[in-house]
Amino acid sequence: MTEHLDAVVIGVAIGSVYGLIAIGYTVVYAATRVFNLAQGDLVMAGVLLSYFLLTVHAWAGIAAFAAVVGSVAVISLVEERTVVRPALRRADTIGWFITTFAFAGIIRSVAQNIYGNVEARAIPSPLPSGAIHLGSVVISPKLVLTFGALLGTMLLIDLFYLHTWWGQAMRATAEDRETASLRGIDPRRVGALAFLLGGLIAGVAGFVIAPIVFSDVNIGLEYALKGFLAIAIGGFGSIRGAVAGAWALGIGEQILDVHASAAYEPLVGLAMLLAVLAVRPTGFFGAAAEREV
Repeated sequence: MTEHLDAVVIGVAIGSVYGLIAIGYTVVYAATRVFNLAQGDLVMAGVLLSYFLLTVHAWAGIAAFAAVVGSVAVISLVEERTVVRPALRRADTIGWFITTFAFAGIIRSVAQNIYGNVEARAIPSPLPSGAIHLGSVVISPKLVLTFGALLGTMLLIDLFYLHTWWGQAMRATAEDRETASLRGIDPRRVGALAFLLGGLIAGVAGFVIAPIVFSDVNIGLEYALKGFLAIAIGGFGSIRGAVAGAWALGIGEQILDVHASAAYEPLVGLAMLLAVLAVRPTGFFGAAAEREV
């Protein structure tokens, strides 16, 4: 029983990392219908920036956090302006798939050239060392931080959507892009704002998970896949669905570790995805599209 309780608590913490990436995907997808394949590598950029600022240059935690989040947001805006917007202008609806995939490769190549071919190195956590005891469960403060970052991100996104004009414009564009355009909402500005928010969230995710994953240039693809599985399980376009899918994925992986080898972890997400789609093709919280003929 204790092992399973540990697995659930740690699974929620690990799933919160996947949830941050999934929320970044969802914010961009809902407003633009673009699935940003570079989201995982934006997180990786945040991890490496955290390494250089915290480990190499010994910046204070708050200053490093602001610099990492701001820098990744700028990279995301550059992506929107240079590779996504031109693709959306054309009638070829799959253009964004190719361009965002290529941009992910550019981020990875630049990071590899700057960091070099060296082993991953530890990155200090902004939290004190030690362990947190939740009854019989012992968890690292680094993992608790991921949970807090996810809840904080969800709260801020909800407040932004509900209480700002731009947030409501993003919701309107997600609901019906053409009607929103007729009401005076510029889809291009909404798209840029969506990528800005996606970059901010990726920067937060990168800073939070940096002490957990170390300075690894190759984590982008892995976390991109985890985020995709989370939203596919939870439902495309739903932030709560993305979080539910991420937690389910994290808990499933940890429970598997209790009963089998961690080498089978990659199979958990695929098995869960197949099981969910067999029962509910739109995911936990996804809404089926209606069409009149």
